[in-house]
Order: sequence, then structure tokens, then C-alpha cells
Amino acid sequence: MGKAKKSTKKFNQKHLKGELERRNSHKKNQQLIKKRELKKGKRSGTGHDQEEDDGFTGIEEVDSLAEFAESSLKGAGANMDISKFMEADPNNDDGSTDEEDLAALLGDDDDEDDDDELDAGSDEEIEDGNSNENEDMDSDEEAVFKQQFEAMKEKDPEFFKFMENNDPEFMKVMNEVGDSDGSDEEEAESDNSEDGDDSDEDVEMDDADQSDEEEEEEDKPKGTPVTVKMLSTWENSIKTNNSLKSFKQLMLALHAASHMESEKDTSRDTPFRIEGVQVFNKTISTAIRAAPPAFAHFAPIVNDKVDRKASGKKWKIVNALIKSYLNSLLELIKQMSDPMMIQYLIKESERMIPYFGCYTRFTRDMVKEMLRQFGSASADDNLRVLSLLIIRRLVEGASADITDMALKGIYLTYVRSSNVKNVGSLTTIQLMRNCGVELYGNDANASYQHAFVYIRQLAIHLRNSMQLRSKESFRAIYNWQFINSLSFWTEVLATYCGDRADEQPDFCATLESLIYPLTQIILGVVRLVPTSKFFPLRIHCLNQLLRLSSSTGIYIPVIPLIIEILESPEFTSKRPVKSTLKRPQLETTLKASKEYEHTRVYLEVVLEYAFDLLADAFASQSVRIAFPEWSVPAVLQIKRWRKRAGQPWSKFSKQLQGLLEKVGQTARLVEQNRSKIEFAPGNMTAANQFMNDVHPDKTPIGAYAASLRKVRAQQRATLVEAEMDQD
Repeated sequence: MGKAKKSTKKFNQKHLKGELERRNSHKKNQQLIKKRELKKGKRSGTGHDQEEDDGFTGIEEVDSLAEFAESSLKGAGANMDISKFMEADPNNDDGSTDEEDLAALLGDDDDEDDDDELDAGSDEEIEDGNSNENEDMDSDEEAVFKQQFEAMKEKDPEFFKFMENNDPEFMKVMNEVGDSDGSDEEEAESDNSEDGDDSDEDVEMDDADQSDEEEEEEDKPKGTPVTVKMLSTWENSIKTNNSLKSFKQLMLALHAASHMESEKDTSRDTPFRIEGVQVFNKTISTAIRAAPPAFAHFAPIVNDKVDRKASGKKWKIVNALIKSYLNSLLELIKQMSDPMMIQYLIKESERMIPYFGCYTRFTRDMVKEMLRQFGSASADDNLRVLSLLIIRRLVEGASADITDMALKGIYLTYVRSSNVKNVGSLTTIQLMRNCGVELYGNDANASYQHAFVYIRQLAIHLRNSMQLRSKESFRAIYNWQFINSLSFWTEVLATYCGDRADEQPDFCATLESLIYPLTQIILGVVRLVPTSKFFPLRIHCLNQLLRLSSSTGIYIPVIPLIIEILESPEFTSKRPVKSTLKRPQLETTLKASKEYEHTRVYLEVVLEYAFDLLADAFASQSVRIAFPEWSVPAVLQIKRWRKRAGQPWSKFSKQLQGLLEKVGQTARLVEQNRSKIEFAPGNMTAANQFMNDVHPDKTPIGAYAASLRKVRAQQRATLVEAEMDQD
């Protein structure tokens, strides 16, 4: 980049800031105009056809990962965003703003030699000329902008009033521009007044003294101080007489208490003020104790809805009090830092959920606040579960916009918090995943749209990584956020297309088409970098495939992928390196560090997890009618591996021998049950119902796999307790 001219530097110092502010103001005004035009279009019905064209059309069967990645979902889900690694278009690197573009344009100058040849006199002339031109340009632009503003004021007074109410800063700037024509005259008058009488100076001194007094009055606290006696009087009056006047005063006091430390301090607008911690606590406890019974009297809840008719003519007053109370609750939850106090306020807010449902704005704010609490690093498990219950109840009777915001928010909150650090964080992530899965069980259509969009984004990133084949592209896939995102959607599909398919058959039918693309993505992640240091990541992915296959009943070939790990050169040809390193925890690891690569302690742990995967894979198919024939290729490969590479891994070889015995027992059990059937092999319905009365865990291999899972769960619980003791 060449050296900037002096004129350019002068423009940057004097006019750049104003130019940027003008552009930003113009951009904001254009957005407001577009919103207003859209609202007009919706009211007049002109936007109906466009909404139908952009509506959600669904997904047909996909034949490959690339086709699914190139497919699109129209409608509400199309504009959903996600964290940085899940952008809708990863190839879009143009993230520059208008300010950056303008600064680059002004700073990029190739005429460096010409600038050096100029002498001091010519520099001054150029600066003066440029400054005059810039001043003329500014004055012309201000005049044109003023004319447009006056024309808008005459043609569209409604929009002018809307701007006054919603953007007072812009209106202030416009008034300053309008008054700029007389600024020169005012300056001249001020210059002439310097030679005036001394009486003017006296008037100015009086005005200054008066303004100082007004500032002192403004700094003084306004309102009547609230006392404990006043609070008790109001509470008794509300209980005994259902006094609406006392209830109103109590709500004003609560508003003053809740907005004392908020960003928008409106506590001075109330006729009361709070002094002291004791009065503050007493005000909050009294209001929370008295408000629900009072609202139940003035606006009772009937069938989970507020009965406005019961209030009669007092509904306007009651409506304002409800809004004030809900607003105060939200402010208190935002300001509190004590987890116990936050839980108390949230539990009290749960009683007001029907009243939240009357106001979309408060419902939206409450959902946002519960999502913030759900993803807070300082939140405990009880607070997360309580936040989820509040969100779920708010979504049940809310509009589609609230539902979309809640589903999107809980998934993004989970993704942002899904970076595994230790076994304790793994437990927290599992809880958050279960909470998110529960919320996605409310609306099948909304859940399908969100699942489609986010699974497709995962497919796009995987496809790009396969094409680029670079370290950066691999890092975009081989990270905890991506793997835990796959785990989230695996759990959603396994729950509603498997575990709860009988309870919600329509839900299962809606989401079932996403099982295939999700499986293809997981298989692509497994094969992306098939090296020994990524064995932990492959084990995580294989666990997801087993969960999906065992719950939905859809066959996924997992055993060949497990045998690929066993047939790796690390176990068949290379001699492991002896090491005294600590045993690695693969549950909290995606990639083995360099010090663990090729070591015996690392490879032994990999074999243990591979053995558990083999047991689970055989158990998931143990009640299938074709289990004896299906297990033959896997049994032959395992026996071949034991002969070729089993001697250095004698402990694991003995475990495999026990596993093969359980597989043989299960095969004989299936053959015994097959000998009793009377239907032909072509009867697929009857074949799929074979041994439906037998749970997989009741078969020999199933019981063996269940015992291994139980041991693994106990080991994990021990590790969590050990970490908690250390903390």
C-alpha cells in the first residue's frame, strides 16, 4: 500500500467520522423504511404469494452426502445462523463492513512519487482546495437531505411520528441540520452582543445560577422512601380487602427496587425509592408473596388462560400491573448473581407463565433470559433443568416465532457450551443435550425444519473438508463442537424415531427421513482421517452409530469399522512403545497427543473401547431372525485377527474368546426360536416381528454387553467423584 496523501489524512481526521456516522444513519433509516413497507405489504395482502413460494416444502430421499449438502430448505429455517464453525456459507470470506471498505479505499494510494515532488506551498493550496470542495459537498448533501426529510414529513406523517417515538437521536440530528441555516446569523448576533450592556451579563449569571440549582435538584433522590411498615400495611390491605390501590403502590415499589441497577434506570420515575438492603429484600419478598393471589383475584386463570372478563372495567389497570410485575421479575433475574436467589425467582416466575403468555414481548424476553441461564457457566444442573421447564411451558402455548427462537436458542447454547474439558464437563454437556432433546419433542414440523437446516450445515462443512484436504479444513470437523452436534441430532432421532416412536408415530414419520443423511455424515467423519491418533474420535462416532441403529432398528454396518481399528498396523505389524504415562481418558479426548502415539498404554485403552463396541454391536442385532448368518463374517474376522495379532495382546485376545462364546450361544438361541416359526421367508412383516417379546439385554450376548456398560458407568462415576473432590 502506498503512502497516503496529506489531503487524504486531513479528510480522515476531519470528515471520515462524520461520513461514517451519516452512512450508518442512512442505513438504519433504510432498514426502518423496508420494515414499514413489509408491514404494509402484509396488511394489504400483497406478500401472501411470496410467503407461499418461500414456504417449507420438505425433503425427499437423498442418494449421497453431496446431494444432501446441495439441497435447500426454504421458509423460516433458511435464515438460521449458528456458531462460527457452522456458518451457512463457509466459503464466504467477505466480512468487511462499510467502515472498513471506506478506510481501505481512502488509504490505498499509488501516487506516492507525485506526492513527494510537491513543495510546501503546493501542499497548502491542495489542502485548501480539497477542504473547500469537501465543505461544499457537505453543505449540498445537507441541503438535499433536508429537502427529502421535509418532503417525507409532509407526505407520510405516520412514519414521521413513528421515527419520533422510536429513534429520537435521528430526529435530533435532523433538527440540528434544519437549524444549521441560521447558525451563521446566530454566531454574528453573539459576536455583536459582546459589546452590549452589562445587564445581559447579569441575566446570564442568573441563568447559570438557576441551571446549577436545577442540576442539584435533579441529583437529589426523588420519591417517598419505602419503609417496612408501609409494606406490611399494603400487604394486609391486599389480603383482607383486595385493595387495588395498595396493590398498585406495591408494584410501584417493586419497580423501583428492581430497576435500581438496571441498564435503563427508571427507578426515579416512580413515586417511591428504596433505601437499604433490608427494605430492598422486604420489598421483593412482599411483592412476590402478594402478587400471585392478587392476580388470581383480579384476573383469574381458567384453562391455563387469563380470564380478562373477570376484571371488568378494571382490566386496564390490572393489565398495567401485570406488565409491571413481569418486567420487574425479568429485571431481578438478570441482576441477581446468587444461584439460590435466581432459582427462587425462576420458580416464582413459573406461577406467572399464563400471564407471560398474554404478552409476546415478555414471553420472548423470558425465553431469552432462560436460555442465558441455561447456558451460564456458573449454573448448576438444577438451574438448567428448571430453565428448560420454564422454556418448555412458555413454548407450549406460544406462537411459531417463539417456538423457533427457543429451538434455535437451545441448540446454539448447547453447541457453544459443548467444549469438553474433563469428565465433569462431559456430564454437564450430556444433561444439556438431554434437555435440548426434550424441548425438540414439542413440535414435529418446527423440529424437522431446524434439524434439516443444521444437519445440512454439518454436511456442507464435511463436504468442503473432503474437497480441500487441508489441516484447517480437518480442524473444522475434528473438534468437540462438531462431534457434539452430531451427538445432539443422533439423540434427537434415536429418541423420537426409536425409543418414543410408539408414543408419537407422527413425530417419527416426520423425522425419519433425516436418519440416512445423518448416518452418511457420521460415516464420512469416521473415514476423513483414518490414522491411529484419531482412534478416540472414531470411537465416539461409532458409539453414535450404534445408538442410532439399536434404537431405530435400522441396520448400520458398524462391525466392519470396528474391525478396521483392530487391523490397523498399530496392532498387527508395529511393536508398541512401552511407557509409564498415565492411562488416557478417551471419553474426554478426540486426538491422542504425540507423547501417547504408538504407546502400549494408549493402544490398550483403545482395545478396551473397541471390545465394548463389538459387544454392543452384536447385542443390537441379537434378536434378529438372521443373527446366526449375519454374525459369521464378523466371527471369522475376529478369529483370524486372534491368530495373527492376538499373542502380543493376550488379555484382549482372551476377552474376544469369551465374546465369541456369547455370540455362539445367542446364535443357537435364535436358531431354536426359528425352528418354531410357521411363516415363509418372504413374509417380511412376520420376520421383522421375530422375537419381539425378547429384549436384547435378555440374550446371552445382550446380558454380557449390559454388564460391560454397567462397569463402564461405575468407572465414570468414580472419575467424576474424584474430580469433584479435587475441586
